[in-house]
Amino acid sequence: MLIELPINQDFEICLKELIESGVNFKSHKISRETLALIGYNIQSKINSIREISGNLNCSIGIVGGFVRDLLLGKKSEDVDFIVFKGDLHQLTQAIAEKMGGKVGKMSNKTLTTQIRFPDGIVFEFNSTRKERYEYPSRVPIVEKASIVEDLQRRDFTVNALIMFENHFIDLFDGVEDLSNQLIQTTREPEIVFHEDYLRMFRAIRFACKLGFRISSEVKEGIRINASNILDIPKERIIHELKVSLSFSPSKTFELMRDLGILEVMFPEVQNIVLNPEEYSEKNTLLKIASKLNFLESNDSKDVNLFLAVLLEEINFSRDSSLIQVVEGILQFYKFSNKEKSDILFYIKYRHSLLDLTKTNPSDYDIRRILRELGEYLSNIILLTKAEVSVKTADIKLTPLLDRINDLYQRENLIFFEPKLNGHRIKEIFKVEGDQIKIIKLQLIDAIMNEEIVNSEEACIYYIKRKLSEKD
Repeated sequence: MLIELPINQDFEICLKELIESGVNFKSHKISRETLALIGYNIQSKINSIREISGNLNCSIGIVGGFVRDLLLGKKSEDVDFIVFKGDLHQLTQAIAEKMGGKVGKMSNKTLTTQIRFPDGIVFEFNSTRKERYEYPSRVPIVEKASIVEDLQRRDFTVNALIMFENHFIDLFDGVEDLSNQLIQTTREPEIVFHEDYLRMFRAIRFACKLGFRISSEVKEGIRINASNILDIPKERIIHELKVSLSFSPSKTFELMRDLGILEVMFPEVQNIVLNPEEYSEKNTLLKIASKLNFLESNDSKDVNLFLAVLLEEINFSRDSSLIQVVEGILQFYKFSNKEKSDILFYIKYRHSLLDLTKTNPSDYDIRRILRELGEYLSNIILLTKAEVSVKTADIKLTPLLDRINDLYQRENLIFFEPKLNGHRIKEIFKVEGDQIKIIKLQLIDAIMNEEIVNSEEACIYYIKRKLSEKD
């Protein structure tokens, strides 16, 4: 039998402060069924933290995404506490000591820290704070504040709910916006975005993550401020872009396009009219949207693949190559080396399989391209199918994919190393450096073409014959 929880003391203190401040708010009770969604591991940690907080005469609440997701019926381990009474540093040190956690670096600028527990779970802790900006700086000056001021500085109504055990408080009708599946700012959009332009992209991210609409007022606020998106550090923009794409690449692209962010971030992607005899889509942007929708409907999760679809359609001059321009864009936005490598690979090989459909490729031709594609094969196939989906021509892709599947079963003729290794090549043929590499490539070609078997003896004989033919 479930026992009714008593009114939480922190909840009562929060209510008193809100009433004294004169702000309008609503208090809601959380159902037992909803509370049951909190996993035992998370709930036990929350209970222990509340007990430690009470012993230190602190007052805490849970705010943000955890509350939002819980009310939407989703499980979450991303717990953010706000401390509105007591010493944040003393509290987090006590929690870490008693629960075996490790406190992260305390930021005096943001009044925030984290605790990592032995099982890998990370909780965030913040003092109630307010932010102000001194022109022209985009870095906020953070100061301790009341719980009202803390909630009022937040970005969206659905992220400004504060929870105490089996109750939560709502200052901005966030519950109504949850019900209406609407992204709405806590204050005038112009004010919210001017404080931090990254919030424009966060609106897109939450719309994609939650499947919500962005309100017309917020959309207009983003359009007005879209040109300011590049004032944000590049790493922060790209982080939001990648997270948003991971939830829905097609919706991310459509919102970026609709709100004017696409043309600011990627002016090279232009709305070019396409040849109707070649493409079923009318222009470049529709083509990109259609391909992203295809990838999403086929459960692709590779963000780098989505970015390749976007960037392969850029408009570049004759003085440069597509790869060069894309590489410059990736460098500008400070993508990691691995991300740059993957995106450029997808763009370089995006037509490799389509080109094979235009010829009558030999088994050797297919094996060679499969070896080059390696671990990227499945994504290149998906990219090829996405391209075919927007073409008007009847492309015979299935026969090629059947042959690829058949040849792939014989991996010993695709992914292998010649039995005659570099050391033996040097020893037998008295060659160095690039000459060793050239001989190895000749052996790989010969084995894939089934001219010789992959044995040291056959490899030695083959190279000797090649050398004699040159003489």
